[in-house]
Amino acid sequence: MSALVAAAASLAALMVVAAVGLTVWRLLRGPGTADQAVALDMLGLLAVSGCGLLAFAIGNIALLDIALGLALVGFVSAIAVAGLMARAPQPETRDREREGGQ
Repeated sequence: MSALVAAAASLAALMVVAAVGLTVWRLLRGPGTADQAVALDMLGLLAVSGCGLLAFAIGNIALLDIALGLALVGFVSAIAVAGLMARAPQPETRDREREGGQ
C-alpha cells in the first residue's frame, strides 16, 4: 500500500470516528423522535463504512459481506421506524382530541 493510499485511509477513518461522535451527540440531544431515528440510521451507515475501511486496511474481503448485511438490516429498520412514526398521532392531533374538537 502506498503512502498516499495509507494517508487517505487514515484520514477516512478519522472522519468516520468524528462522525460517530457527532451522531451520538445528536442521538442523545435530539429534540425529537425523528432526529433520534435519523441519528440511529446514520450510526448504521457509519458502521457499514467502518467495516469497509477495516476490510480495506487488513485486506480481508469477508468484512465486505458483513458491511452488506449491516446495510440491509439498516435499510429495513429505517423503513420500519418510518412506518411507526407515520402511524403515531401528531402532538396537535392529541391536543385537539383532548379538548373534544376535531
